[in-house]
Amino acid sequence: MKKKKITVFVVMIIIVVIVIGVWYSTPKRFLGPVKASEVISISVFDGNTGKGFTIDDSDEIKQIIENIQSIEMKRDNFSIGYSGYSFSMEFMNENGRVIDSFIINSSNTIRDDPFFYRSDKDLCFDYLKGLEDSYVK
Repeated sequence: MKKKKITVFVVMIIIVVIVIGVWYSTPKRFLGPVKASEVISISVFDGNTGKGFTIDDSDEIKQIIENIQSIEMKRDNFSIGYSGYSFSMEFMNENGRVIDSFIINSSNTIRDDPFFYRSDKDLCFDYLKGLEDSYVK
């Protein structure tokens, strides 16, 4: 009887480890179900410059959302305990509620605690820098 309990326990541990491994390695797409038309504005704060700005042009919003949605991101590392960031972003709907929020740290990295997510493709990081230059005087 004791041997059967140990076997069941070991099998359960193996199953849990496999499920966590599959979940961890499964790619994630940010802003998955969000339609660009649902987003009225994007609030952006640049942690490097300390300046914030709001994007409310529908074409700019569409370009940002389509770029982010088109890229599969993979969990890379834990982000807990790290400080500093590039672009903190909040996506707002017409009621002023935040639909989603996360940080774009670089051209291929998103931080959404407790993980960093990376991709081989480029995010709209440089596009956001350009928008910051035009929005913030």
